[in-house]
Amino acid sequence: MCCILILLALAWQIKLLLMIFLFLLAFYSVCMRGLLLLPWSWVALNVNVKNELQLTCRDGVKFAGTVCADSVVTPYLTVVHFQLHHASFIRRLLTSRIAILPGMVDAENYRQLRVWLRWGQPH
Repeated sequence: MCCILILLALAWQIKLLLMIFLFLLAFYSVCMRGLLLLPWSWVALNVNVKNELQLTCRDGVKFAGTVCADSVVTPYLTVVHFQLHHASFIRRLLTSRIAILPGMVDAENYRQLRVWLRWGQPH
């Protein structure tokens, strides 16, 4: 992305600001979703008895949510798109997807999650 910015006909100050912004955005994404270092990073995902997702943040706050229909479920990657029920507007806007790879969780739990996402939800 930064290489494209170099080719644009903009002042070097604007290019520098855009490159710094992109670097900070990438750093934030890695800290939040990759390394799970931020207090609002999702660290746990459970299915409760009401057939809802229960999501837990790193700081211990729990939220209930429902899975949206456009979640992606494959053996190698699962992207859970969800809608939180009782959360602030900013939290609902910024955090609505979780990418789960098979190496992140136990194999049996990953299989059960994929089965539930495909066939266990009410439509």
